Amino acid sequence: PADAIYIETPTNPMQDIVDLQHLAPLARKAGALLIVDNVFATQLGQRPFDLGADAVVYSATKHIDGQGRVLGGAVLGSAEYIGKVTQFLRNTGASLSPFNAWVLAKSLETMAVRVKAQATSALRVASKLEGDDRIGQVRYPLLSSHPQYELATRQMTLGGTVVTFDLAMPNAARTPAAAKAATFRFMDALQVVKISNNLGDAKSIVTHPATTTHAKLTPDARAHLGIKDTTVRLSVGLEDTADILADLDQALTKV
Repeated sequence: PADAIYIETPTNPMQDIVDLQHLAPLARKAGALLIVDNVFATQLGQRPFDLGADAVVYSATKHIDGQGRVLGGAVLGSAEYIGKVTQFLRNTGASLSPFNAWVLAKSLETMAVRVKAQATSALRVASKLEGDDRIGQVRYPLLSSHPQYELATRQMTLGGTVVTFDLAMPNAARTPAAAKAATFRFMDALQVVKISNNLGDAKSIVTHPATTTHAKLTPDARAHLGIKDTTVRLSVGLEDTADILADLDQALTKV
């Protein structure tokens, strides 16, 4: 028995895909609510309720805002479930400010246009990086090389806006410290793409998962997830795709 199963698909940052149609009946059998974090795919690229989810959550700071202005979140579910969430929020005091709510409501007006353009650009970036000898593994759900490509195409209609890749620097990567330093040099050399832990923004952003989002994990735990010291998570923005690729190219050349 379980109260809830909380999953993220695609996962951050390695973009593993969880089969929601397979998991949903298992959750029901265990008496658990299936709660899906749908940030990477967005509501435009994946519809968890149609696949058996009981509740869906979003960091509204990401694609819903899309310009890095406000903090917020969204919880979707049945009227009964949302009633319980609302009561909990009233008792604990976690509430969205009126201004933040207004910004997010206005941002929703352009979200579909933004995300579709970003996802199209992300697939082009992923495809280009995959053919570059200076790049190792590239992870993007709708790349045919993704180990769960068939599941991704069945479950998602957009591949999302994030591309995850490893730098292929065998000489620099002989020690974790050297690999990390070389990856930092690459990120620092970027001019169009900025460094930030956010994603889904109108501007392109990179982060280094091993020292940010997954820094509290042990090296073995990160390795188990596929996160290396040379792993970079790129959130593709609304800049011209050619400009993003040119920036990545010049930074790789410098490293």
